[in-house]
Amino acid sequence: MAKDPLTEMLEFLQPNSRLDLKYVSLDYLLGLSGKEEGINTLLENEQTIQCIIELIEDKSNEISKNALAVLVNLTAQPKGASELLKYKPKIHKNIIELLIGYVLNPEKRYADIACMILTNITRSEEGLEVCLDTFIPQLNDLLNAYVNLEFNKNSNLHYLSPMFSNLSQSARIRKWLLEENPHVPLIKLLPFCNFEQSVIRRGGAIGTVRNLSFDTENHDYLLSSELDLLTYLLHPLMGDEDYDDEEMDKLPIALQYLPKEKKRDPDIDIRKMILETLVKFCTKREGREILRENGVYYILREYHKWEKDPQALLACENVVDILIQKEDEVGADDLSTVEVPDDMKEKFEKMDQDYLKAVE
Repeated sequence: MAKDPLTEMLEFLQPNSRLDLKYVSLDYLLGLSGKEEGINTLLENEQTIQCIIELIEDKSNEISKNALAVLVNLTAQPKGASELLKYKPKIHKNIIELLIGYVLNPEKRYADIACMILTNITRSEEGLEVCLDTFIPQLNDLLNAYVNLEFNKNSNLHYLSPMFSNLSQSARIRKWLLEENPHVPLIKLLPFCNFEQSVIRRGGAIGTVRNLSFDTENHDYLLSSELDLLTYLLHPLMGDEDYDDEEMDKLPIALQYLPKEKKRDPDIDIRKMILETLVKFCTKREGREILRENGVYYILREYHKWEKDPQALLACENVVDILIQKEDEVGADDLSTVEVPDDMKEKFEKMDQDYLKAVE
């Protein structure tokens, strides 16, 4: 009876195997991992995956690259991401420790691919909770590598940004982002909300802020003048429009008199995340008042004239509808405490659907 091809290949996937045989074998597996059927086949062969993991730290950069690339494909699917967490490399306590060590080595040529795997693995809350204990002691080092654009001459580490966004799904990470001493980690992340060179970095930074906004108890600090978060959050929504003097005076200082070449962020997902965050900041009276005091209505008024995406327009109008009301019209200091009857929820959802159809 013929052996399974993957079983026959195992002897060529050993660290001490001939370089050309390792390369050809990994190249085959890389092609296999590019299709759903191939991924399922690989996931059924634990020995093969174990060999691939051990080759991440191969002496040959090309072997390391291909091993990482196979794992990127595997973890792109939720099942593959969760399965990979079950494996233990020979000299590391788990796969997360191995990948973090790879990323934190400034000599590694393909650290970007390792960052992609970490992003894939942390995408689901279930997978995230499994590996938090390994991540938390390394968070400061990872953040320092992320903010130092010269950390690795061969890898830009952009994908650490969506990884941090994924991590911030966890309450433990959100606490770390806001309370770690002596420096609040979020302060280091905020400038990347406006990082023009990479949409990946911008999206991850904005996604992290959005996740933080879900905890209303954080709003006072997030909207404090100390943090100046609104400046970073509103900047991507602004173009080269003019405001009259009274309106201009209300805007955060850094957003006044922007250059004529200023363009809005071209990425619709980033713009929608910002609007979702502003909606959250409208939950409590204090937040609504800060948004009004910082001229958020004026910025959204001009943004609404420019935006074409129906869902973004609806999200924008949801914020504006709250901000243009006086507080006695809003009817509650904390909107999260207001109970909406099921029949009214259905009515509001239908109104939203009708709106989206009308503007498409």
